[in-house]
Amino acid sequence: MSGKPASPTVRALRVIRDAAGVGRLVWIAALMIVSSLTEGIGLLMLVPITGLIAGKGALGAAGAWLEPVAAWPVGLLLAMVVALVIMRAALVYLVLDARYRLGLTLTKVMRIQTQNAILAAEWRWLCRQSSSDHVGHLMGEADRVGQLGEEALSIATGLITATILLFTATVVSWKLTVVALATAGLVATCMIAMRSRREVAVVRYSDAYQALNAQVTNGLFHLRAARIGGAEASLVEQFNHAARVMELAEQQYNRTHSLVHVMLQVVAAVSLGMLVYVATMHLHSPLTALVPVLAIMARLVPVATSLQQDLSRWGHDRSALDGLQDLIGEATRNVEARSAGTDAPALREALVLRGITLRYEGRETPVFDGFELTIAAGSVVCISGPSGSGKSSLADMLSGLISPDAGEVLVDGQPLAGALRVAWRSRVAYVEQIPYLFDGTIADNLRWGLPHEDDEALWDALGLASASFVAALPEGLATRVGEQGRQFSGGERQRLALARALLRKPDLLILDEITSALDSGNEAAVIESIAALKGSCTVLILGHRSTLQRLADHVVELAPGD
Repeated sequence: MSGKPASPTVRALRVIRDAAGVGRLVWIAALMIVSSLTEGIGLLMLVPITGLIAGKGALGAAGAWLEPVAAWPVGLLLAMVVALVIMRAALVYLVLDARYRLGLTLTKVMRIQTQNAILAAEWRWLCRQSSSDHVGHLMGEADRVGQLGEEALSIATGLITATILLFTATVVSWKLTVVALATAGLVATCMIAMRSRREVAVVRYSDAYQALNAQVTNGLFHLRAARIGGAEASLVEQFNHAARVMELAEQQYNRTHSLVHVMLQVVAAVSLGMLVYVATMHLHSPLTALVPVLAIMARLVPVATSLQQDLSRWGHDRSALDGLQDLIGEATRNVEARSAGTDAPALREALVLRGITLRYEGRETPVFDGFELTIAAGSVVCISGPSGSGKSSLADMLSGLISPDAGEVLVDGQPLAGALRVAWRSRVAYVEQIPYLFDGTIADNLRWGLPHEDDEALWDALGLASASFVAALPEGLATRVGEQGRQFSGGERQRLALARALLRKPDLLILDEITSALDSGNEAAVIESIAALKGSCTVLILGHRSTLQRLADHVVELAPGD
């Protein structure tokens, strides 16, 4: 029988504990306690100092036990207070530094956990997700989660400080302390009354943030298409709407936060006035008790204010942790089957699709229904068909990226299922229509996924891809390609991507519309490279161009619902 699920706050504290480690948290707690103790002792020293100022006999019953200390020289008492202040300042520095580093650690841990969960998920699940949402979680939301660590330690520091200050006040005068606690109840009542309003504002702010982040990411990713298609005005309108919603949500959150802060200050001032009135008119407290207790209560006001602010931010940022944990949980439930000890099957005879059925969520007609195909090892096969006929889905199944809903994909008679399907991908290379190149050197881009390949292997792959232009570059392999390879033409980028694929020495090479955007000269160079590969590996070409189809040993024409 399962126990009751942990509350969101408990789950958040467990995340902080796991990220920081128990030993680190114990050390930080010790620093906070000692820091708060130094403040309490410093305020307690006000009793003998006030007695010295007020004159002999002014300590009264409340401070009688401090009479030996009151006999010390004033200089010594003041020196002790200064020493305690310096000591506390050093301890506060250490605590603040520990809080900051804990926040950075928590952000890093959550980013890594989220990224790893996304990368390990099934491709079909990933295709249903929003990339912009994932970017928002990994960047903005992870930063907010990092704030939780700092806020938790700040709350703990405030609670420890408040406890020690109240204990110090009790030592000085328990009657005054009781009155102070009664007035503090007014402050707590006001905070509770504002709590639900604040939580609604937090939820609205979080939703608006996600919507604006998605709009920004999608707009930047599709800016080129928007400019060409004349949709810039639409992008501006959508962004302006999302920005306005974000502005209103943030205004509501800040207004609610400020209102709570103002109310706390007002109630604190009223409470402090009531305390002075009761102490002087009813309890007739001596000056040596009243001054230290008032100083302690005055110190408690910013501590309580800070606690209120930290609790407000905690509730706001905890929603980011909830979102990340939900994403991690969903990705984990859709994780690919992996096994480090699984050997990838080698393609020596044939790649076979037997009785394949594939459906996508939200589509009534299956992409494939009982589909059959046999591809001989070492052959060149061209897959053609209209948009939506399943060319990319077929390539995804053959590459081991996805599994069919029914039927089997076999490599030399061995079914690609579970960890074997994932392992098979190490023997597959894929060249996309728009190749991915990052802002690094040519060598960096070629070694992407194969970091240990030497320069000789890189030059061999470039030769096979008809990318001899690299040798003519002044910096050769050290030439930077620019963001998305913008330093090179489309044909040159495509040949660099082909070289990277050939560096893997794949059993199956999949080429997705790789000549569709090339001029005749670059197309001829790419076709020459593909022709030279015949017999050395199995080549699957996705495309309609007759120049590519003439290279093929077999052309498969797909129709929707095959």
